[in-house]
Amino acid sequence: MSGPKIFRRSFTIRRFGAEVIVDGNGTTTYEDTTATLNVQPLSADELAALPEGERRIRRFKAFGDFLFTTADQDTGRRGDWLYYVGPIDPEGHWYECVSSLGWDHTPLRHCRSEFVLVPEMETLPAPKGGGA
Repeated sequence: MSGPKIFRRSFTIRRFGAEVIVDGNGTTTYEDTTATLNVQPLSADELAALPEGERRIRRFKAFGDFLFTTADQDTGRRGDWLYYVGPIDPEGHWYECVSSLGWDHTPLRHCRSEFVLVPEMETLPAPKGGGA
């Protein structure tokens, strides 16, 4: 997929491997990479469509060529994380991908992904430099 690059900037993406049990504790490996994305807050209509309890969790959508991995409860695999620092979140936090769809039926041919804030107790250190 290859859409226009306007309004995009580089972000750090953390992709997790499968969880393995070592000495009774779950552990997983991860690899950091970068993706160029256009990140936007959800619109008022998109927020209104969410169940009441989910409207309070900080979230955003992203457009780009990168197809993210979402969490898989059957395999125990975590969804990809994106480290965001910017107008939506000036302090910077990790966000987990909850949906990622490739849209190839438009001239833009891009992916639309949605992210939710990772709870503070689950977070890992920020990428070096605070993001890409």
